[in-house]
Amino acid sequence: MEQEQWLYLLRNNFNELDHGAQKWVYTAFRDLVYRDIFFITRNHELTTDVVQEAFYKVIEKAPQLKDTTYLKAWIIKIARNHAYDLYKKNEKYRHQPQVVIDMEAPFLPPSVAEQVEDQIRNEILHETMNELKPVYRQALFMYYIEEKPYNEISQKLGTTKQALAQIMVRARKKLYHYFSKRWVDVDE
Repeated sequence: MEQEQWLYLLRNNFNELDHGAQKWVYTAFRDLVYRDIFFITRNHELTTDVVQEAFYKVIEKAPQLKDTTYLKAWIIKIARNHAYDLYKKNEKYRHQPQVVIDMEAPFLPPSVAEQVEDQIRNEILHETMNELKPVYRQALFMYYIEEKPYNEISQKLGTTKQALAQIMVRARKKLYHYFSKRWVDVDE
C-alpha cells in the first residue's frame, strides 16, 4: 500500500477495517506523531499513552471531517494538544530538575584557582562578545544582562519576534564558536 493511504482509511469507520489494516493505520499514526509527543513528555511510557489516547480521538472524529486537505497537520495538532492537556492537568508529569540545597553544609568561598579561572573566562567572554556583529551583541546583552523580554528587544532592534529568535540563535552559535575556540587555546 502507498504511504499516505492510511490517511484515507482513517476517513472510514475504523472498526469495519480488518485487523491487519487497523494495525497498519495505527502504526503509521504512531510513526507520524511519536517524536513530537516524546519531545513534549520526555517519557516513553507517557508518550505511548498519549499516542494511544490521541489515536482514539482521531478515529472518532476523522470520519466527520468535511475538509481533509490538512489531515496530517490536524492529526499532529490533536496529539500535541492532548499531550499539552495532560501536562497541564498533572503536575507529576512536569519534568523539572530537582535541586537539593544542604542548609547545614558550610559555605566555602571560591579558591584562588577558581577565582583566577572565573576572571580569565569573563575576560575571554567579553573579548568574544566584541567580535560579534553589533546586532548580535545588542540582542545578547539586552536579553542576558538587562533581562529584557523578547517583545521589548524586538521593538528596540526594529525586528519581529521571529526575526529576533533567529538573531538569538545565530548570536549564541557565534558566541559559542568564538568562545570555545579561545577557551581551548587558553587551556593548552
